[in-house]
Amino acid sequence: MPDVNKIFQANFFSDSDVNSVLKSDEQKILIIKKDKAGLPIYQTFNQDFSDYLNKMPDNSVKEQCRNLLNKDLIYLGVAKAKPDNVVVRVLITQGDELAGVVLDSQQLGVDPITGSAEAIDECVYVSYFGLIRAAVLVNKSEMRQDKDLHKLLSTYLYLLFLRAIGTDKIYLDKQRKLLHILAIYIYYKHYLKERHPYILSILQRDYSTFIGDELLKEFLPVLDKVESYTSVKDFPKMLIDTKLLNESPNALTISLLRMLKPVGFYSLVGPLDYYIPLVIIAKYPVDFIGSGAPANDKIQNAVEKILLKYIDKIKYNTTIVKEYY
Repeated sequence: MPDVNKIFQANFFSDSDVNSVLKSDEQKILIIKKDKAGLPIYQTFNQDFSDYLNKMPDNSVKEQCRNLLNKDLIYLGVAKAKPDNVVVRVLITQGDELAGVVLDSQQLGVDPITGSAEAIDECVYVSYFGLIRAAVLVNKSEMRQDKDLHKLLSTYLYLLFLRAIGTDKIYLDKQRKLLHILAIYIYYKHYLKERHPYILSILQRDYSTFIGDELLKEFLPVLDKVESYTSVKDFPKMLIDTKLLNESPNALTISLLRMLKPVGFYSLVGPLDYYIPLVIIAKYPVDFIGSGAPANDKIQNAVEKILLKYIDKIKYNTTIVKEYY
């Protein structure tokens, strides 16, 4: 099993306070070679993977994962220590080409000796998760300027927080509007690393129509109280500082952990290239991110439609992994 860390460095859309954890867990996943010994493993796995795709209805997952399989870019990996927060790593060349997605056989229940999978459906959706993440990473500059995408993603973040808090605690329209504004604010702070004055201008430029000019004018000064916060993990403190809630900050974090498995939670508090796959994958019948993320077909379908355009721009390298390993 070759050490892919020497050739493929862990890559992220931007900094986050969990990147070091994600990097460590990614680097624990080492490739099972597609050599004489590994061939029977992949033959079994690929056949099961293909059979499951054949049974799926026609959709984006089926099309994109069939493309990965046909290009022979799906790899199995094993780790000496089980990475709890990562189920797939993506291999991207220095020229921003996708060279493969490596599935963690331990977390996905794939026998590293036979290639037989306990839940081949999860393997398919995990492969799609990795492909979406690759699309974000190789299209960073263009994606940063995609206003429509960020509107959708920040609104989904609001819905996720609303579910975690509970609609019985945030029931007034004015409260929900403030919660939405706070979610937009921390979205741009955490995922895009924008500064306070620029986020205020974004709110006025792009969000005043559906929030309402008067409410937005009322709430903009409130955001000065949360200017020091930069992470999604700070959101519970933001709710207290703005008097939206008065319970312990740990309560919201615990609620999020109940909704999301470790992979889902770290995708939320990690960089944008983890958050976007979470939003899209949450609309499918999967278990590896948890089952508590909100379903909103309108938003999630729109995000997926945009991401498919970025996936179409991916360039592939089908030989580099085999050359090195």
